[in-house]
Amino acid sequence: MELEAGRARAKKVRRAAAFATFSGWSLAIFATVTLVGALFGDVVSLLLGIGLGVAAFNEIRGGAMLRRFDTRGAALLGYNQLGLGAVIVVYAAWSMYAASKVSPLAAVGGSTGDADTDAMVSRVTNAVVLGLYGGLAVTGIVVPGLTAWYYFSRAGVVRVMVERTPAWVIAALRAAG
Repeated sequence: MELEAGRARAKKVRRAAAFATFSGWSLAIFATVTLVGALFGDVVSLLLGIGLGVAAFNEIRGGAMLRRFDTRGAALLGYNQLGLGAVIVVYAAWSMYAASKVSPLAAVGGSTGDADTDAMVSRVTNAVVLGLYGGLAVTGIVVPGLTAWYYFSRAGVVRVMVERTPAWVIAALRAAG
């Protein structure tokens, strides 16, 4: 009976741990792909890749801590998501700034030869850049923010589970992985 109650309590914690592990490996893939840009001398890719790599490491580590029913894992994961959100927002802001410093017609010699067409291309390009990177910034606030809230809420679940579940059941669940 006690083992079944402990298993039921552990289900929420294990779900969060599985999500963190999946998220961590996904971030590791994105970090690796992003770091490829650094091979071509792109400093922004290097910094972004490092940020994503740190987030990936912390997600995987936090997931492992949750699997051991360590409440510090939930806090690590929550703060990690806030950091990931900051990385995404800073990247989006930098990208908007960098795009504003370059003429959208630079690739074709700086002008089409028609002032109205040049103005239209600039307006459309600015709208696309604002929509793309502005959307990325909003996503970088909302998604990691909600994920951080989810992870922080798991600390209470872990705490209650450890307090209300006999030590031998916790030990059995930890051993079962």
